[in-house]
Amino acid sequence: MNEVELGFSALANRDYQEAVNIFRSALDRKKEGRAFLGFGLAHYHLGDFPTARWAFAKALEHDPANGEARRLLAEMESVRTNSPSPAPASLFRAGEDSLEIYSDGWKKFFIKGINLGVGLPGYFPGEFAVKEGTYLKWFEQMAELGVNAVRVYTVHPPEFYRALHRFHASGKNRLYLFQGIWTELPAAGDFRGKKFQESFRTELRSAVDAVYGNARLPEQRGKAHGAYEHDVSAWLAAFIVGREWESCAVKAFNERSGRKPTDFRGEFLSITAGTPFEAWIAETCDHLQHYEKQRYGVSHPVTTVSWATLDPLTHPSESTFEDEYRIQGITRREERGACVDIHIEDAETLDLAKIEARDGAGFFALYHAYPYYPDFLNHDYLAEPNTYLAYLRALKRHHGKQPVLIAEFGVPSSRESAHWHRDGWNQGGHNEARQGEVDGLLMQAIYDAGMAGGILFSWFDEWFKKNWLFEPYEHPAERKPLWFNHQDPEENYGLLAMYPSYPDKKSRLAGRDEDWQSAHVLYEKNDDSMACRFPDGADNARRLLRLAAQHDEGFLYLRLDAHGPIDFEKAHYIIGLDTTGAGAGERLLPFRTKLKSPRGLSFLVHLAGRNASRILAARSYDKNGNEKIGAIKPMASEEGAWVMMQSRTNIRRISKDGGKFFPSHVVSMSRLTFGSLEEQHKEHSSLADFYVQGSMLELRIPWGLLNVTDPSSRTVLWKEKGVETKEIKSIGMIAVSYKPESGGVAAKQTGLAHNHADTLPAVFEESFVKAYAWEKWETPLFHSYRKKSYYAYQQKLSRIPERP
Repeated sequence: MNEVELGFSALANRDYQEAVNIFRSALDRKKEGRAFLGFGLAHYHLGDFPTARWAFAKALEHDPANGEARRLLAEMESVRTNSPSPAPASLFRAGEDSLEIYSDGWKKFFIKGINLGVGLPGYFPGEFAVKEGTYLKWFEQMAELGVNAVRVYTVHPPEFYRALHRFHASGKNRLYLFQGIWTELPAAGDFRGKKFQESFRTELRSAVDAVYGNARLPEQRGKAHGAYEHDVSAWLAAFIVGREWESCAVKAFNERSGRKPTDFRGEFLSITAGTPFEAWIAETCDHLQHYEKQRYGVSHPVTTVSWATLDPLTHPSESTFEDEYRIQGITRREERGACVDIHIEDAETLDLAKIEARDGAGFFALYHAYPYYPDFLNHDYLAEPNTYLAYLRALKRHHGKQPVLIAEFGVPSSRESAHWHRDGWNQGGHNEARQGEVDGLLMQAIYDAGMAGGILFSWFDEWFKKNWLFEPYEHPAERKPLWFNHQDPEENYGLLAMYPSYPDKKSRLAGRDEDWQSAHVLYEKNDDSMACRFPDGADNARRLLRLAAQHDEGFLYLRLDAHGPIDFEKAHYIIGLDTTGAGAGERLLPFRTKLKSPRGLSFLVHLAGRNASRILAARSYDKNGNEKIGAIKPMASEEGAWVMMQSRTNIRRISKDGGKFFPSHVVSMSRLTFGSLEEQHKEHSSLADFYVQGSMLELRIPWGLLNVTDPSSRTVLWKEKGVETKEIKSIGMIAVSYKPESGGVAAKQTGLAHNHADTLPAVFEESFVKAYAWEKWETPLFHSYRKKSYYAYQQKLSRIPERP
């Protein structure tokens, strides 16, 4: 099915947001009337009528006889938008220990929220690609999940508020809004600089007006704009001022004033003996409440964003790097700048407990708090049965009766982990079902600690995001939204998957021939030739038939077929990959095969059983092993220098008193997980890398695991002398089978020059080696589905009361 027809199939399935990308991709290749018609229909059903009108007009430009486009244009001209009805009155306030809602008196209200981003596949957040129809669909799914609040980080386009108004107009459910107001840090680090103050206060007032349906925001790069005409203030829970403040910025601002204790007494909020930054926060939040009350006659609760790095607690397990160097007797050799120096996570404080309400709806504390980061969330509480609960209780004790909302928490369903947790609540490495279980345990801890509620991070997977471990290898940065990295935890926090390909997974790892109909067959061998036979009746398991490849926006898929059923006790398999096309790389194959590849290889897949399969890297191309050397590229070698790929998720830490050492943690990225991606399959695992069905062996390899830094532009890691990447044309592939020694992985000795059974290509020479090539892309295809974590978390939420 071509992309235009695929797009109309998406329209028939009511996958309108997905259809936008499908038709965009089709138009990238060829501008034609039917593609513009489909593009317009997708936006029409999403409620984006200006774009729909434009697309229908373009359809008529290319195909003047297109009666459907003409009819729709005429129909849209006759549509008149009714003025929205005003929102009914409803108020929140910050009470004792919790937020309270007015319903025949003030009642405690436990927040069960979800964070909502806007970075759809193919877009950065500032492009605001989400349309009204998608927002409305999501709100309904959120209500089914059991959340009662949605948090946004910045002002969204008018479509968001229109959809929220429509959602509540039905009267079936309610979803209260936590409206964030984003800002970048001031260029000179001066939060009281005149230009920054004026700009940010304008943002505050615009956000208030947008919520009340009383704003016309001009078009500005990276910001939402348009006419805001839908009043959703009835469902507003609170305003959240600013962003997760960086320690270095807070420290620098406090030191500008010599950390002089500062008082502020406003109309609504006050602070005594605060740091300069704490006083600025109080003053800024007071300004917002003053503006709302003056213009609209009411005020809502207000807060700002803090996190464990800025919490007011002292953490004995977290010494500074300077102290660690001193304890170990190391002389520091370089100065790295303030922001790097204080990524020590207990070096600066933002104490929101100091801010008190004088009038209005009040102030509450808000934290982002994950169980695995910073390290002190583990190390300070190792003697406790639940380290996360122990931390939350300590935080709540500090704040007394002031409500404390945990506005970010959760774990991702990524293949890799970026931070370790004692109880396995790591930053990644969870299948989708386990993700939901851990999210539920974290929410239960938030409730048990007496917090005002929790807002889970996050609603859907966002491809543009980057984690600290993987960011150095995702280039070009401007193309990151065009592909999905299953390795990267930051891209996999959602309960709603944004998975590559449409309408389903390219390969379900379920032994389905139909998944491979469009794959490229590199090798197919129909004769019964083999390099070596064995008298064990299992030669057909070792006799290779076919090697095929295909791809999507997240993975390279490989299918290896033997002539007989796969039997790992009798047959092991090697698939070699030349991902750089440089002619360099490792040639000697391992496991005592004594066989050399016809061309240099950068990666090698070893398929040796359910629990023994792995992917290895040529030693010179292992990014984590060579990062400090400064050169990461395949080097010519015939040494059999293959290594397991590893990453260090936690560095070694030393306690403040120097009496305790906490070891670093290293995890393997090379292990391959057996399983199927088909949700009803008995072997289902969302982390599955390979599956075996009869004589078919299927693999799903994340692009990032192969050092592909951007598959959409065919760019791979190639680091030397200031160069970071290299564009390739294709990936060369070979396959080898051998008989393993009983109970081991080494090849059984044959007495011949080589100890393998069969190869693809059959003539094992460089001129016979085939490669897999693919077209570049500018618009990714994707489909969405509710992960198993959605349903696991849904069950937990149903058992947590809303009214404590």
